[in-house]
Amino acid sequence: MTGTLQLLTISATVALSAYYGPLFLSILIPRLQVHIPIPVLSTPPAAPAEHSCPQHAYTAQLISLNPLLILIHNFIPPSERADIIAAGTPLLIQSPVTGSGNGDSPSQARTSHSAPLPPDDKAVSCVLGRAASFLGTLLLPGRDEMGPAQMVRYTPGQKFDPHHDWFKRPRITDEDAAVGRRRLYNRVATLFVVLQADNVTQGSGETWFPLIKPIEGGGGSGGGGGEGEVLWREHEDGGLAFKPIPGNALFWVNLLPNGTGDARTLHAGLPVEGGIKVGMNIWPRRFFGPDA
Repeated sequence: MTGTLQLLTISATVALSAYYGPLFLSILIPRLQVHIPIPVLSTPPAAPAEHSCPQHAYTAQLISLNPLLILIHNFIPPSERADIIAAGTPLLIQSPVTGSGNGDSPSQARTSHSAPLPPDDKAVSCVLGRAASFLGTLLLPGRDEMGPAQMVRYTPGQKFDPHHDWFKRPRITDEDAAVGRRRLYNRVATLFVVLQADNVTQGSGETWFPLIKPIEGGGGSGGGGGEGEVLWREHEDGGLAFKPIPGNALFWVNLLPNGTGDARTLHAGLPVEGGIKVGMNIWPRRFFGPDA
């Protein structure tokens, strides 16, 4: 019961911030002057019945409330990380950039490799179920969707320049276009999970948010790792940079309450030096339109 109540607490925070934005934050921010570690959550993932997903405990830490940014510790255990990498590696291609005006195309701004992850893979399904439980009511049943997951791999020198995950113009799925369904979608949030960070040089391969500041009074660096390990820092060019720690995840809300993109969620995958970084992108979809 305690784990359920804790999950409801964080889910309510995510949902209220996304839906009520400034009003909710204007009340809450003055009361939160330090980073708040949310207690251990143990959730039964909402995966398809044919998959038996073990319960998995993780912790979450509020980094910023406006925009909402949460650091999740130990979101994916080692066994699932290995299985997801095995499922995605044969499918890797040069990463495209979406919404660039030319459809999905390769770009020097994004030099990694990526792969669509099969939703029927057991480990992928379990992680998506865990993500759905974390999101709570951010997605409306019968309207919104988790969307497909993606694996991304960075080798030495590869990076993704500052960008947004939301689209300037909401998109239509191929399936909806084929049947004339009148609804569009945008990426309401992002959940980025680190699957692997082998031999990555200290200070490289970080996820950088140049426009986000931590909760006031939270200090200039973040602990929470083993033996006081620093997990994030204030970047020399502004904002926050998060160290790639396998199993950890970053969650943020991409859209403002009016459905448009939040420019402050600008972020980058900084160049990797001396090793390999592998991550998993989850982009929950919010749908709009008469047939949504």
